[in-house]
Amino acid sequence: MRTSAQWWKEVKADPQRLTAWLQRQYVGEMAAVNLLSEVLTRYASEATEGEWHTVHKVMCQEATHARWIKKVMDDRGIKPEPNGSSDRRYWKEVLPGVTNFSEAMAAAFHAESMRLERIRAIAADEDAPADIRAVFQKILPHEEWHEEVFNKMRKNRELTKYHDKGLRALNLVLT
Repeated sequence: MRTSAQWWKEVKADPQRLTAWLQRQYVGEMAAVNLLSEVLTRYASEATEGEWHTVHKVMCQEATHARWIKKVMDDRGIKPEPNGSSDRRYWKEVLPGVTNFSEAMAAAFHAESMRLERIRAIAADEDAPADIRAVFQKILPHEEWHEEVFNKMRKNRELTKYHDKGLRALNLVLT
């Protein structure tokens, strides 16, 4: 298991891994849009109008993040993964535990908290490639807001055991 700082140091030092990571970032941002759309499809009847609107706003921001990542890739001559899949190791462990809107928001909260650790590491890394660091500095305030609103909407639901299984699937230790 490794920390986000250890992971990022390894990724940025290897051009092939960095390219593959950027491709997965694009897919991941689009997967977030799809996951949140699925939440609204399944559990809209449990969400207030304000909660529905908030989840939709997060979806739009995730799509914007994908566009920003795609621009970095375009500028670097990197194509998206051919037949990219949004299958995610983390979500395979977490989604089976989700049975209602609050649990979906708990899952989203845990995922955002986990992701924020990596985003903060990249945004603060003065040795990171400038284009990548700049994008993650733009993404950071959105993701902090996502964590905040998901925390409110989870209504004290945890899903901790599923989150822990997801972290193990990623081989990630949060500090």
